[in-house]
Amino acid sequence: MTDPGLWIAVAAGGASGAVLRATVYRLLERTGPSASADAGVWTAFGMARATLLVNVVGSFALGAILGLLPPPSGDLPEPAFAFAATGFCGATTTFATLCADAFALARTRGRAHVVAALVANVVLSIAALSLGLAVAS
Repeated sequence: MTDPGLWIAVAAGGASGAVLRATVYRLLERTGPSASADAGVWTAFGMARATLLVNVVGSFALGAILGLLPPPSGDLPEPAFAFAATGFCGATTTFATLCADAFALARTRGRAHVVAALVANVVLSIAALSLGLAVAS
């Protein structure tokens, strides 16, 4: 990736995806009972819910992109693919936050919630990517 246009495309897509992810987190954070006595538990569970949502939506988008756009070696200019797949979908989805959520859930809710969050993220994200591919193909 020596073309500066590719770097700019990844950066622009990444910025867009990061803003979308932060927006989803803020919106879900505001829908919870933040004023309740159980707000700490809600925050840990709410963040895991937001992570699940962005991972599933981002996986669906990546599936659709992979189904609609030819790989970078095809007719599509590489910057468009770099923007959409690497930048946008890469920044929208988040593995590191999923790991942090798992630790927070372990402290506040126990192992069953950790397992449920991890399994839901993996299974639903793979299903969403498959659906995106199917819809786009």
